[in-house]
Amino acid sequence: MIGKKIIEASNVTVSDVKNILTKRKKEGELSYEQKLSYDYSAEFGRLAVTRARELVDGLMKMEGMDDWTAVQIADNLPTDKDDLTVILEKRRKTLSDADVKKTLDLVAKAQQ
Repeated sequence: MIGKKIIEASNVTVSDVKNILTKRKKEGELSYEQKLSYDYSAEFGRLAVTRARELVDGLMKMEGMDDWTAVQIADNLPTDKDDLTVILEKRRKTLSDADVKKTLDLVAKAQQ
């Protein structure tokens, strides 16, 4: 990594990582770290890139939702309030019951 610098940093879903590394794989051989990331994303990226982006965009429209939390929800796809609470506690966030229902509905719609 000598001589390389970070140009841009942003939170991306596992599906986005898979998409980015698939493009890089076509350009040439991946580094060891990239191979590990590619293998992980291939195994755990459960949504298509477009569906993951739509889910993150829908979540970002909710009041008080930050991009890190939206990406974590899109990657983990919580199925009930308890699963969602685990993700939200990392940032010490709470959602109203209506927002919890809306979030779980968005997740369910993305998985269809």
